[in-house]
Amino acid sequence: MFTELKRYSILSLYTCALFFSVPLSLLIWFVRRELCTETSVAGEKQSKTRRSLTQSTNRAQMSSSTLNNNIAIKKMHVVIVHPEQWNGGSDRCTVALIRHFVSQGHRVTWLTTMIDEYWKNHTFDGVEIREVGLKLHPGDWWSQNVALGWHMVFSNLNPDVAIIDHSASCVPMIKWRFPQCKILFYCHFPQQLVTPSRFFLYRWYAKLIGIVEEELFGQIDQIFVNSNFTATQFCKVMPNIEKSKVRVVYPPCDIDFIVTASEKPVSRAERAKNNVYTFLSMNRFWPEKRLDIIVEAAAILKRRGYTNLHVQLAGSVMPHIPESRIYYDLLQDITKELDVTDMVTFIPSPTDKVKFQLYQQCDTALYTPPNEHFGIVPIEALDQRRPVIVCDSGGPAETVLEDITGTKIAKPCGELLADAMLHHMNKTDWPELDTEEGYAKQGGDDVSKKKNILVIDSRIRMIQMYGGSVLKPNSPHMMGDLAINSEESSLEPVETIVHQPVATETFAKPYQQKNAAHIRRAQA
Repeated sequence: MFTELKRYSILSLYTCALFFSVPLSLLIWFVRRELCTETSVAGEKQSKTRRSLTQSTNRAQMSSSTLNNNIAIKKMHVVIVHPEQWNGGSDRCTVALIRHFVSQGHRVTWLTTMIDEYWKNHTFDGVEIREVGLKLHPGDWWSQNVALGWHMVFSNLNPDVAIIDHSASCVPMIKWRFPQCKILFYCHFPQQLVTPSRFFLYRWYAKLIGIVEEELFGQIDQIFVNSNFTATQFCKVMPNIEKSKVRVVYPPCDIDFIVTASEKPVSRAERAKNNVYTFLSMNRFWPEKRLDIIVEAAAILKRRGYTNLHVQLAGSVMPHIPESRIYYDLLQDITKELDVTDMVTFIPSPTDKVKFQLYQQCDTALYTPPNEHFGIVPIEALDQRRPVIVCDSGGPAETVLEDITGTKIAKPCGELLADAMLHHMNKTDWPELDTEEGYAKQGGDDVSKKKNILVIDSRIRMIQMYGGSVLKPNSPHMMGDLAINSEESSLEPVETIVHQPVATETFAKPYQQKNAAHIRRAQA
């Protein structure tokens, strides 16, 4: 009785959301964009506090390879539903997926609500792009995917596979309109955990959306998550979803496309030494990225007498998004107040070419957001043979090996970051990054677009072969199992098994095998 009542309540709530979420999102964004002048962001109070304190990660590979070799490729119509195309990790993942499916001869249709100016000079040959030009609230992925779902319902599309990300709001619509279509969902992070913290009405709205989404995720054929950390968080907020549906697949890094042959990786040992030690932060200007601790760390090192360093803060600035614009200005103010304008340089919205030139010029990359879902920047930096300093949480904790390919700090703290930066300045060599032999030994080449996307290909091909039975947990083609990482002390334990992909195995195995050595190095 209670279960049936719950289902009817959720169905009623979902039906209301289908019709009211889009106009509500349009209204809220119009008010913020046209009628309000915002001067603060969620992270400002935290930044000011920091200022005052300152001033005083092969069995799976074999099985998937066998599958890819034995199954003939069937050309399909693949529809990719990605609500808004900015220049972040999820957006680059979408571009990599699009390019891959086109290269395999599939018909690809890309549905999105907007494409940022950053991509205006990029070519998407062989892709049918349908941009639904609605000015919906940025980050309101539920409403955006509802709008894209309505577009599919009334379209002439006939997809074999739909790949969706950010929100499952359009899943029932697609299932109803295209019953034969198989749905894969790529979860960058559960929407319930990325709700903006400042707008209390939107928090209540998102809470209701979260209740509905667990029911919607039950209708998805396969769920990919981008890291063990995200898997833990997903299972935490979606406890009733079948665990056999959830698989960890690192995002496909389209580095091979971005970097031309003339810009191939050059290790620090292969280029001239910098006059001063150069740190590079490559991240969009957003409060949750905690770029303020980088400025704070520079000030701490300056007070300690270390001035032979330079910090470059590079990343996307979105002037039409209040949080990005305000945070960028705030960081500049902090730099002036802490008197480190001579040590810190801002490089707003660099192109891909400039970005990889910066990677080659720097000595160490900095990546400061805590509990980051995956973190594509450390992968890009490691691909360019640069050590990385990251927070010991989220996806970066899986992809960076302590004192082998970088350093992990316990939390986003200026003092801890300053100590890590000093350690890098004093460390003369990184054997696993300075030589191609060392890089190959620690498995760096396995974090590539081909290896990551291999898993997605195999799952789609299994759908072709087995249809609905593709999700049976005892299928002979399932990859090795992996218990969700339990090292995140701040997380509640989740009793579940997530199927291990090739790319994750690359980092998980060396880390597990050398865990004791890593601990000793960290203590030293």
